[in-house]
Amino acid sequence: MIPLPDPAPDLAVPLGQVLLTRRSRYTYRPLGLGVLSTLLRYAVGVQRRVPPHVLGTNPTAGGLPSLRVHVVVDGGLHEYHREPHALEEVGPVELDGVFAQPEFASRARTVVVLSGRMGPGLAKYGARHHRTVLLDAGIAVQNLYLVGTALELRCCAVVGFSEEVVRGMVGEVPLVLFVVG
Repeated sequence: MIPLPDPAPDLAVPLGQVLLTRRSRYTYRPLGLGVLSTLLRYAVGVQRRVPPHVLGTNPTAGGLPSLRVHVVVDGGLHEYHREPHALEEVGPVELDGVFAQPEFASRARTVVVLSGRMGPGLAKYGARHHRTVLLDAGIAVQNLYLVGTALELRCCAVVGFSEEVVRGMVGEVPLVLFVVG
């Protein structure tokens, strides 16, 4: 486990400014561990606990853990754990062949991978759970964009990728890649 440093105590940027300046960008710079920590904590980290649920800053249907978050940084794949606020190293990873637009592979410095956890919601929502997972991922992406913009990062959500390659990396249904830096 790689413990993440404490995130910035606050993002002192007015919400209106963040909403009006949010854009998809296509060039990226490396992220320091502190900035990555702040991005993950505020976008997809723990907000509060309502036993038996641990609720995130990205609301999910029924408070269920419908998403897994992985981060590709410096050629390594890591799983993000909200508790403890840490990254767990999974192993090396290559981005060549992942993106439909190959230039993302050479430009990407950090990639957040959101994948769907189908199991927790199937009992509660049945076959329609695939819709709740997609909605949950959309909320997480919006949070990533807003927090990234407040941190003056360049961001781009990407759905043009090889599902088979990414599924092989994370072991679950990949929903969206979020390139940031």
